[in-house]
Amino acid sequence: MPDCKDQRGSLVSAIKEKTPAQIHFVLWGRRFIFVQTENIARPLVLTQEDDMKDSGFEKDIDRRSFIYSMPGVAAVLASAPTVISGCESKKALTAGEVNKYLNSLGTEWVDLSKTVDTFKSPGPEIEVKGIAVAWMSYTWALEKALELGCNLFVTHEPTYYNHWDNDEKIFRFESARKKREFIEKSGLTIIRCHDVWDQYPEIGIPMAWGKLLELEGPIEGSGYYYVYDGKAQAAGLIAGKIAARVAALGQPGVQFIGPEDKPVNRIVLGTGAITPMFHFIEEFGADMAICSDDGFTYWRDGAFAIDSEFPVAIVNHPVSEEYGMKLLAEHLAGKYPQVPVHHIPQRCMYKIFNA
Repeated sequence: MPDCKDQRGSLVSAIKEKTPAQIHFVLWGRRFIFVQTENIARPLVLTQEDDMKDSGFEKDIDRRSFIYSMPGVAAVLASAPTVISGCESKKALTAGEVNKYLNSLGTEWVDLSKTVDTFKSPGPEIEVKGIAVAWMSYTWALEKALELGCNLFVTHEPTYYNHWDNDEKIFRFESARKKREFIEKSGLTIIRCHDVWDQYPEIGIPMAWGKLLELEGPIEGSGYYYVYDGKAQAAGLIAGKIAARVAALGQPGVQFIGPEDKPVNRIVLGTGAITPMFHFIEEFGADMAICSDDGFTYWRDGAFAIDSEFPVAIVNHPVSEEYGMKLLAEHLAGKYPQVPVHHIPQRCMYKIFNA
């Protein structure tokens, strides 16, 4: 869109070229002026109350010659807000606005007085130059964000190794102190988007995970848990397909417990570390569970799966949430086209060394 001042100048010039008889409609106010002539019908946004007087056309055109019409009123009501919005989009975007917007997406399931989706480093008022989005705010990821020209980092998981990022004892470790010092000196603002994105429909963490795995459905579920149609496939075959889908994320195979040949109709998965196997069985009638390593206890869940011949596929926590973070970055890029948005890819946290 043209600069507001350029738009004002071009319209003033066009008005001056017209005779009063050619001017069909004019409406002006503190924030905008709308002029309709034989071939001009567009609003002009004014940034100050004096702009209209400064333009000089007010004295050049006889107001009494203006014909006020209902079509003109309808036109200005329809079009003026669009241009006003377009010009005001040049107003600086702040980190506080981004955080407020993200929180607004989860008001149905997030108690904003008890959420971790808050600022992890100061700066609600900072002007956003670029947004980086990643699953974890590792130090290397923060450095990458700065290299990309971003001064706002949206993380899904904690920054200081505690769910609430309020454990001061962690700073007894030099590496934690150095990370905090780096963040403070860099001026990087960090906000967390966890509670909102863990239950956001369609592109949030759980449904994005199902899409990445190319599962059929979901056929049931909401919030953290979803059920997919296994189509009576063998559990081992399903596990192999999961392994193929997560290989690009650095997952060196999928852990599997239970009988490989068991036919599966109801596959249940959860969100990140929220993968309670017993809940999947009792509440959703699961024939097979897909769990994360942070949401699966081997001495308890694994032992039960072996004794009950219940198939379970286990993947690394970040692998199950990475695609959801990519979709969050795409969502923010669509919401804020005026600033660059970068997804910083992250992979499986570990490697496997074979003997």
